[in-house]
Amino acid sequence: MKTETKLNILEVMRWVARVMATLSALLILFIFVGSAIEDGIGGLSHLPLRDRLMVVAFGAVWLGLVLGWKWEMLSGLLIVIGTFAFYLIFYLFSGGYPHGTIFWFFAIPGVIYLLYAWQIKKFAK
Repeated sequence: MKTETKLNILEVMRWVARVMATLSALLILFIFVGSAIEDGIGGLSHLPLRDRLMVVAFGAVWLGLVLGWKWEMLSGLLIVIGTFAFYLIFYLFSGGYPHGTIFWFFAIPGVIYLLYAWQIKKFAK
């Protein structure tokens, strides 16, 4: 495959991840703001330990979604590790996994960012 074609494919991957990450970050922000309006904003101290840990894990996911515009590798790691931690915490505290696939959807931009970062580093050599 020609060098120019590879670069174009990588750029498309990057933009797909950016668009998906932006939409995901906005959705999470919308849910957070809606919840804050309905329930009020309080500290994490009133939440059970499981919920506090899950908020921290999901906060890493959200941060990764936002940082992907500048740092693809860091972003991908935050998203993927945060999603994995979210599911692991849920499993350890409840013995099962969250229902539905929405949380895995948030990991897709992270995987694409990691693939992009790996390929661009490989391409640069």
